[in-house]
Amino acid sequence: MKRTAFLVSMAGIAALVLPLSLMAQDEPTEAPEPLSDVWIMVVKPGMEEDFNAAMAAHVQFRKDAGESRSWQAYRVAVGHNMAPIQYRSCCFSWADLDDFEAEGTEKGLGENFQENVAQYVEHYHHYLEASDWENSHWPETGTSGPYYGVTSWKDKQGRGPAADQAKEKLSQLGITGGWATDDNNWLWLSRIGGDSITAIASSYENYAQMEEQEPTFFEFIMEELGAEEGGKLFNAFGTGFEDSDYTIWKHDESISTPADEE
Repeated sequence: MKRTAFLVSMAGIAALVLPLSLMAQDEPTEAPEPLSDVWIMVVKPGMEEDFNAAMAAHVQFRKDAGESRSWQAYRVAVGHNMAPIQYRSCCFSWADLDDFEAEGTEKGLGENFQENVAQYVEHYHHYLEASDWENSHWPETGTSGPYYGVTSWKDKQGRGPAADQAKEKLSQLGITGGWATDDNNWLWLSRIGGDSITAIASSYENYAQMEEQEPTFFEFIMEELGAEEGGKLFNAFGTGFEDSDYTIWKHDESISTPADEE
């Protein structure tokens, strides 16, 4: 069973086209802090090479300055908008934000970006994302990707708790019922800032891993709960959202924080 099954099975309610999976754990461990820092950048037309060179130098500057965070860059591989570049740093608490703000000022991180990179960026957005580790199945050490499929749903305004309750039940059935395996991983995310977005991400080593496998997650849930109860659960999840989007991102090591030398 590969990861695609979880999302494709939900396609009937919200165009879910993602798979799920996480590394099984023999003993419970303390979850990481929930927050990720996320920047979305769009490069000015015709300045991609200049941006790449400037950003590579900038992340090296941050590394040399001893920045406490690592920033990973992702480009759209499959999606309706190929322009964005996404930068992510994980995992921290709200209190850590204050410490990092002070660190950035002390080390001149933002100043270096403004002087050397900002001139090549047309616009950017800044969000935080909260990870729901309890209902996710993700390797403790992270994943190497390099591909990440992300389904995002726009939350309905004033929605009740039914969608979140269904999400939790579906996830826990996957975790406790044997769906979550070493081959299947998924991570639930909620955006903080801008439109209210719920998302689920899965990682893949290559495109071949994205092919839907049998049985699907939908079939797994029907087997666990029966058609009537399983259908109600999927429908309850779908009541919380008004739109959905699926994008495959690919990690770009060349403009990410350099890895430590061995």
